Amino acid sequence: MRNCSLRFLMVLALVALAPAALLAQAAGQGIMFGEWKLNVAKCNFGGGPKLLGMTVKVSSDTPALIQFEVNQTTDSGFAVAYSYKGAADGKEYPIIGSSSVYSYTEEPGVVHETQKDTDGTITKGDFTVSANGKVGTWTYTVTNQDGTIVKQVLVFNHAV
Repeated sequence: MRNCSLRFLMVLALVALAPAALLAQAAGQGIMFGEWKLNVAKCNFGGGPKLLGMTVKVSSDTPALIQFEVNQTTDSGFAVAYSYKGAADGKEYPIIGSSSVYSYTEEPGVVHETQKDTDGTITKGDFTVSANGKVGTWTYTVTNQDGTIVKQVLVFNHAV
């Protein structure tokens, strides 16, 4: 009986420590880290182009390196893929698979992004995450080349 109880306690300890190990693995990572899937039903595209789907896989979210891959499908069914790799230092870095550039800065609980397109469109956004870490929200202001402004809210579910 004693060996059975000891084994039960060891298994219980391992199960209890598993989430701590996962958190330790992601230690030092910011709020964007992980895989995010667009929840189209909760998004407000503000009259801008709609998306049928989007997945963002963030493999690094540290001040020294933000790195991610994006796969998205437009409302017309066109598939788009691009990636990014740069520091969260406010400097512009190219988007791989696009002619646009991104810049990022971070503060506790918020990531600030600016995207500049070659046509003159500038998109500024802030990313925040819910208290439970399961919902991420990008709030965007898009200034088009003609000066018109579109406000968008994109809601993502953490896919891990």
